[in-house]
Amino acid sequence: MRDEPPPIASEEEYHGYQKARDTMTALVSEREARLIAALSSGDGELIEDRRFELLNSLRKRQGIIDAIKRYEQQRQSA
Repeated sequence: MRDEPPPIASEEEYHGYQKARDTMTALVSEREARLIAALSSGDGELIEDRRFELLNSLRKRQGIIDAIKRYEQQRQSA
């Protein structure tokens, strides 16, 4: 399960996607910390909420990473 962002069409978009990847990486780290904190609370509902938040962030980040890789491959083969 990955979110599929639009394909990268220009060098400017490529740099924007790189920034978005870095932003999402920081967000994933924050969400991981929130999940770890929730685990120690023992609150099952809170833990599931935090898991969902982390999964959603990971899916979006992976979609961005995949789009960057596709663009880089296209650039190399052109």
